[in-house]
Amino acid sequence: MRYSKKGNLSDLIAAHRDLKKKMDLMIMEKFLGQVLDAVAYLHQMNVIHRNIKPSNIILIGESYCMLEDLSVETLMLDEAKWKIRALEDPTFKSWMAPEALEFIFSPKSDIWSLGCIILDMASCSYTNKADALATRVAIREHPKKLLKALEKIRKHDIAKADPIIDVLIAMLHINPEDRISAKNLMNLPFASDCLLASGIPLSKRKHPWPASITETLLQGGLPNVIEVMNCFLDRPEVQIKALEQLLVLVDQDEGLPWIFDVVESVATIILSHQNNLQIQMCACKLLSKVLSKALLDHPDNVPNEKHVVDALLSTWRNYPTNEELLSMVCQMLLIISSNEASMEHLQNLCMFADINECLNNFPHNKQICLSCLGLLWSLTVNAALVNKTPLKEAVQLTLKILDIYLSDGDRAESACSALWVLSLKGCIEGGEFEHVTLLLLKCIQLHMQRPVLVNNAYLGLASLARTSELAAFRIIVIDEDSPGISLIKVTYQAHKDDPEVVENMCMLLLELVLYDEIVPELFSNNIDEMLLEIQARFTSSEELIKLATKAIKKMNESLPQMKSEKSQKQRNTRVHQ
Repeated sequence: MRYSKKGNLSDLIAAHRDLKKKMDLMIMEKFLGQVLDAVAYLHQMNVIHRNIKPSNIILIGESYCMLEDLSVETLMLDEAKWKIRALEDPTFKSWMAPEALEFIFSPKSDIWSLGCIILDMASCSYTNKADALATRVAIREHPKKLLKALEKIRKHDIAKADPIIDVLIAMLHINPEDRISAKNLMNLPFASDCLLASGIPLSKRKHPWPASITETLLQGGLPNVIEVMNCFLDRPEVQIKALEQLLVLVDQDEGLPWIFDVVESVATIILSHQNNLQIQMCACKLLSKVLSKALLDHPDNVPNEKHVVDALLSTWRNYPTNEELLSMVCQMLLIISSNEASMEHLQNLCMFADINECLNNFPHNKQICLSCLGLLWSLTVNAALVNKTPLKEAVQLTLKILDIYLSDGDRAESACSALWVLSLKGCIEGGEFEHVTLLLLKCIQLHMQRPVLVNNAYLGLASLARTSELAAFRIIVIDEDSPGISLIKVTYQAHKDDPEVVENMCMLLLELVLYDEIVPELFSNNIDEMLLEIQARFTSSEELIKLATKAIKKMNESLPQMKSEKSQKQRNTRVHQ
């Protein structure tokens, strides 16, 4: 944080409070306009400040301020440390949104904090420091406490009381889902006045250029179009025409030697025009075409710039109900997640809640469904998870999709991969073990011809059997709901030339033989003979041989008597023959 001789907004409020003096409306609007603009920019870049309070708003001049202390976004990721700090500093805690007390953050948490600042500036002439703190704490408990505080603003004849009350009602909802976003806040009269007072132009006041000027600017080849896009970033009418022109050029040019220049420019446009649906739609169509061609022509060189991810995620969060737009965005994020750096950035952005919302709202949309399940697998498989709550919700949503679309091979394949990794991460709970086990078995039975599905399903079953005795026993039961252990033999016959499928199947068998009660069932189904055949067939696969050998050894140790009787019976049969 930089040092300022002018101090910070907390000092300014304290000085007015000591003198019981009303905050000058122009000063209030100038500072709030700049802070609102800063917060809107942070949210545009998918950054949550987490610690907005007057002491973090530095006064640089008479009418210029800066929002600081952005380290919290990076450093305060440990829930225990956060709660310790909150308990040690009641003032710090008082500016936090209700959900932030439970270590749950979203852009709406920043909106609450900014609303508290507006309330403090408006009421500083008639409340002391202790009363102001008590008010901030009280309004988190019940809406009536807020209404009483707002009525005092009107009672003390604060300038623009009604517009201020309107923004505070929108900003200080206890439920974050009901709280206004920074983007929509800018459209309220008091917020608009603050932006104008701070010297920040409102894009809606700009007059569009004549079409002839735009067409003249965009004459020429591709380099000229990109240069115009970058030079006139604040002109939506120019961006729309440029994007339309680039869409034509993408269809004409198969090689795309300029692909990364286009990706970077389009991502910047998406972030700069979040409120313009036409630009978002056109930009995403272009980016989707470019990334699809990149994956085809340069599979090992997918763009990995973080701001491309940020741009797509901002569109996802700003248009959560636009099915066409979400379909494109989900598919593009799935492509980009194949890059390790991009995948790690997506993990840091904690987008599991976004994936769950899409799976819940659009299970009927096959493209969204497949992309979201793919993303779920990609972001979870190598993640070090701290909060498993959203992933436990993802289990329920995946099961719901699989229950409805079990016969759809594509959905079933994606769901099996998701359930495998969710099981691996310990996100499947006791009451779900049987349901998940049966669905994975059904998927194998219905879609035996899909090796990827079969692989993931067996990996999932092995993980479940390792965790749950109920799951292990459910695999061997034969009834109308479960195909039983005979399915393993059928799978082997169908994929006996595919070492990966056979290896994952042996992994499951190794988990099953650890249960002594299951071993007799394995012997009675001649699984030991199948394992011996696998040993003979796959002599070059060290890992497969190791799994099969361990399983056979464990079976022999668990049931020597039964094995002896079975061998004698086989010898008698041969003698008889």
